[in-house]
Amino acid sequence: MMEVNKLCRCCLSESGNKDMSATYPWLGEKEIYSDMLLECFNIVMSTKLENSLICDLCVKTLRESLCFKRKVLQSEMELLKRITDAENEKPVYVKEEIEAETDGNDSDNYFLNDTIKEESPPPQPVTKKKSISKNATKTNRNVKNLVNKFTSMESCNRSEIKSIKQKDLKLVKNRKITIKNDLKINLSWTTRTAHDKRKHRENLLTILKYSNVIPFKNKSLLGFICGYCDATFPDPLDLRVHTENDHEKERLDFKSSFDMTEYNVKLDVTDLSCSLCSEKMENLNKLKDHLVKVHDKIFYDDIKDHIMQFKLKKGDVFDCAMCPSTYETFKMLKQHMNKHYSNYSCTKCDTSFATKRSLNAHQTTHQEGSFKCDLCDKVFSSRTKKQYHEKTKHLGARSISNCPFCDVPFRSYYQRNQHLVKVHNSEAQYKCNVCNKGYILKSLLMCHIKKNHLMERNCQCTECGYRFFSKKALNAHMIKHTGERKYACEVCHKSYARKYTLREHMRIHNNDRRFKCEVCSTAFVQKCSLKSHLLSHHGISMAASDIPTS
Repeated sequence: MMEVNKLCRCCLSESGNKDMSATYPWLGEKEIYSDMLLECFNIVMSTKLENSLICDLCVKTLRESLCFKRKVLQSEMELLKRITDAENEKPVYVKEEIEAETDGNDSDNYFLNDTIKEESPPPQPVTKKKSISKNATKTNRNVKNLVNKFTSMESCNRSEIKSIKQKDLKLVKNRKITIKNDLKINLSWTTRTAHDKRKHRENLLTILKYSNVIPFKNKSLLGFICGYCDATFPDPLDLRVHTENDHEKERLDFKSSFDMTEYNVKLDVTDLSCSLCSEKMENLNKLKDHLVKVHDKIFYDDIKDHIMQFKLKKGDVFDCAMCPSTYETFKMLKQHMNKHYSNYSCTKCDTSFATKRSLNAHQTTHQEGSFKCDLCDKVFSSRTKKQYHEKTKHLGARSISNCPFCDVPFRSYYQRNQHLVKVHNSEAQYKCNVCNKGYILKSLLMCHIKKNHLMERNCQCTECGYRFFSKKALNAHMIKHTGERKYACEVCHKSYARKYTLREHMRIHNNDRRFKCEVCSTAFVQKCSLKSHLLSHHGISMAASDIPTS
């Protein structure tokens, strides 16, 4: 590897003596050879090697090529200027200032669209005079098309660009558009984002061309949606057959119809194999390494990975393609994939996400509420949540149907479902597929999975750094640091930090002896007293959680 690192990356001679990413002075200017390669030939060198060197001969050739390209572009602009000056027609001025469109999503345009297009031939003069009658939007689009021809001059010296005086430039589409010399044009469209999109596209095309992966859009209630059309298949095998038979010719033209601000592509990698040598691959990462090392293919690894892999199968269980985890819904599996694709991180809790949309949805959990309940101390993040809480908790409003067996009314779904399980022996219908625990609400099941199996801990203590699953648990923990005891006994005036502890204490004054020894029938107020009694009098050791309430 030491000898390889000394080679010139352009001609592979052993005379490489300059770092391609370093800055070197030349005739009062600064040169970075990797940037010059990108500007002149749109070439991005691989970062696999520790050092990227270039020899003096290649530096000279590269410098001359770049100067020639800039000269051609300058000559093209000068020619257009002369053609326009030769026209005797009265110009129609566009007085609007053209600026780059930055609506917040421009940097996230989906990379599968045809972002890299061939440049159109230079415009020709028009002898027929025709004034502008189209709306300003189409005019701006034509001006932008013209500017796109010169975006490759982004890295040129600004002095060179300013030296090109342009009085009038003309486009042809059966109308004349002229640009005054004081018109400011933003030439910054070819940015790093555009290069990243190109790299993403080339990575995806390489995978589609040299493997048997099946792209798909998403999963709906009807099944998995084809990546090339809107056909839906409950069985992934049918999706594969459909894709191979109906979309073979358009395989490399895969485009997605969902939100184009996420760079997110879903691929089914079940029974993955290399199409060049038919070797089986465990996952997409193994395939990439194989194509690079064995078949000399190129993958860009200096960008975020937005190509998400799944191993689809028919049924209600969804397996992760990168670890042994399994989930009962496809949505839960996608949430889990954030662990494997850490493209974006929350600045408050360092939780990672695969897409910007997931990050934005997560960040709402950190919003602090400002809407306090008029009847208690609870605070809510929105007025709607506050009003709903007041209606259901304090004003007695409810929209929950009564028990179907005994017509008992309830104020919440949780109370009704709990009643069905305890009184009518109804089975908890939502089962965890990891530990088989049952829950009466799907929301409770989701909380259980996130807390105990995904180990989510998004709430952090600012005092000791300890993390908790919920804000409720964090608030309970903060009592250790504040020492506040706001729950006081009205009988003996003892104070407690938690309402639950006060409730347990009040049983002493009420002589509520609900914990009864099954051996000698002695009853106790507190569970710990019964536990101590069993051990000292009967030699029985029991965990507190195993002691029933009589």
